[in-house]
Amino acid sequence: MILDLNIHRVLFPSGSEKTREVVTHKSAVTVLPVHSNGKISLVRQYRHAVDEDLYEIPAGLIEPDEDPIDTAVRELQEEIGYKPGIIEKIFEFYTSPGYSTESIIFYFATDLIPSKLAEDEDEYIEVHDFTLEEIKQMIESGDIKDGKTIMAYCWYKSEKAEENAT
Repeated sequence: MILDLNIHRVLFPSGSEKTREVVTHKSAVTVLPVHSNGKISLVRQYRHAVDEDLYEIPAGLIEPDEDPIDTAVRELQEEIGYKPGIIEKIFEFYTSPGYSTESIIFYFATDLIPSKLAEDEDEYIEVHDFTLEEIKQMIESGDIKDGKTIMAYCWYKSEKAEENAT
């Protein structure tokens, strides 16, 4: 199981008391993989909770006793068939802190080397490579709706802008 639902009673400084539902969720990683030609690999997969096929950057749950960077490397190999020559932790964020403990560690991967691991048996993934401009257009058109993917695009676009400014 990847989550638990807990009901908490919260006492506020005013003396009022409220009930809060909290989803305790395993932590995960997500990786922005950029190839030497500048293209970015996205996976397209069905997400039952929203009943849609979504374009996303690779991601996965951190297994017990697994180092998050090892999870990131494994997920790249399973989902897009590449191993990073360089992988860098960028930041960690909460997905929805109003009700969930889930945090995701965001990595940036380059110098990608072909290295395929078997996909999880419950995953049906298509891999597509896109330019940064194509991803921008897909976000604007609503073809990309995944929050972590949009966040990764914004971070990368900002980094590219800073590089070009110096």
